[in-house]
Amino acid sequence: MTVGPGAADRRQETHKQNTRSLPMRPSIRLHAGTRLLACVLVSAAACDGRTPAAADADTVGGSLITAIQAEPRFLLPPLISLIDEQMVGDQIFEPLARMGDDGRLDRDFRPALADSWSWENDSTTIVFRLNPNARWHDGKAVRASDVRFTYDLCVDPVVGWKDREYFARIDSLTVRDSLTVAFWFRSRYPEQFFDAATRMLIVPEHVLASEPRATLQTSSFNRAPIGSGRFRLAKWTPNASIELVADTTHYRGRAKLDRVIFAVTPDANAVTARVASGELDVVAVSSPEHFRTLAARPELKAQILPAFDYTFLLFNTRARNQRSRPHPLFSDLALRRALTMALDRDLLVRGQFDSLAAVAIGPMTRAQALADSTIAGIPYDSSGAARLLDSLGRKLPAGKYVRERGAKPLAFSILVPSISRNRMGIAVRIQEALRPFGVDVSIDAIEPNAFFAKMRAGDFDVAFDGRKADLSVSGLKAYWTVASARQPNGQNFSRYENPIFDAHLDSAVGATDAATAKAHAKQAFSTIIADVPAVWVYEVRTVQMIHKRFRTAHVLPTAWWAGLADWSIPSNERIPRDRLGLKLAAR
Repeated sequence: MTVGPGAADRRQETHKQNTRSLPMRPSIRLHAGTRLLACVLVSAAACDGRTPAAADADTVGGSLITAIQAEPRFLLPPLISLIDEQMVGDQIFEPLARMGDDGRLDRDFRPALADSWSWENDSTTIVFRLNPNARWHDGKAVRASDVRFTYDLCVDPVVGWKDREYFARIDSLTVRDSLTVAFWFRSRYPEQFFDAATRMLIVPEHVLASEPRATLQTSSFNRAPIGSGRFRLAKWTPNASIELVADTTHYRGRAKLDRVIFAVTPDANAVTARVASGELDVVAVSSPEHFRTLAARPELKAQILPAFDYTFLLFNTRARNQRSRPHPLFSDLALRRALTMALDRDLLVRGQFDSLAAVAIGPMTRAQALADSTIAGIPYDSSGAARLLDSLGRKLPAGKYVRERGAKPLAFSILVPSISRNRMGIAVRIQEALRPFGVDVSIDAIEPNAFFAKMRAGDFDVAFDGRKADLSVSGLKAYWTVASARQPNGQNFSRYENPIFDAHLDSAVGATDAATAKAHAKQAFSTIIADVPAVWVYEVRTVQMIHKRFRTAHVLPTAWWAGLADWSIPSNERIPRDRLGLKLAAR
């Protein structure tokens, strides 16, 4: 059944809280954990999204301290590519509209910079009207020209926004007046509003217009951002913390918390210790032993989030640092398949996580609406893996322990971010598991920013990478399509290319009914799984441990931090650091 944008009797309809009806998608499936998670209660206080003009003393005040693994490199939104950067950026900047609490792509959006919106031209145009009271943190008014400027940055290949492909179906953006901007689409599709309203965090033209786009990565704006969000940057202590404070003059009302502090804590053991000591209020846990430690603490509550993170061994199909040449090993699909067959992924994942993770089924997680766990993956087959390696001419010479072909050993390194205890643990298990097959694996563990730099440069054989899946399958475009492989700043680091995958993905995104979308998504997933650009290792069930004094709001399936400005602490439950007011915390 098609009820999508374009019905003639809905043309020019204006919306205050919700978008018009779009083609329905299957509901997101939430997964309860087993064994370790069976005793955890999911608790998320809902909120209607409206902030009062003046909050009373009981609802305003308090501090929240959470951990990030790595120091953000960029806070200019078109340059953000890491989760830690996104967590901070989402507090300082705003999109045109925000998703509703259910994370639906087709309804229940909440106003942000835009107060209202309407559809025109048989639903190929969406017009947004900005809140006239919106201001940047330097006091300047937010205007429609800022939206156009942000859009121009995002689509400029020189800037290298990782999500540029989301805007491929947008023809142009025009400013009608100082508060009105129109998005013109090449054609109708179900996720038009989601793309236009939520993908971009709007940035100030008057601050950035004079900055050369080719050098934005070195701009001082990355360390001293000016946004329009309900928190503003107060203090940045390098390699230690980023402190945000409430913007008390915000046009939608000040944030209920006085401050949010992001404490740089790379080591998972240190994170657990800091939570136990009361230094941290909110952390994500994916280690069984850390979960057991924190679940026993009476001051904490646990919240299970759907699994939207998937992790994989990524094969570089191009020669290291020479993208024009095929990789001497991993340009061979049969070799990639043989190595996948040699790994008992179920044993690897259970050994590391117990029940906090499941074997990944592809570049998706089971929580996504269009995911399909019935697609046949590459099974563990030790005998078959050995036979396939033999058939490829990679023999094990007498008296040696490493297979060779033409006197060249079957040896490679796995690049691993050293701060990830889980990836480091499984990398060692993989190294041991492949040794009996005559495969020599070394582990190259480096800090996160160096890891990302090597990935971007193509300076790796295999990388233990991970992604946060998008609610929409369109999120795959940034990482697995031909276009992303050929972009100089693209994030298809394996340089995987298959036009058949791209075609089915485009059809799934553009489908106007759930059955068609599901069928094309299944074909896309089947194609990429058969091509083996990666060994799909695990999807982790994240448990958010939260101090009980917090009343949460707007906890999205893919972003627990999305509604921090509406989190609150009852006055009678506040601890000493909650009573500091808006002055900077001593750290």
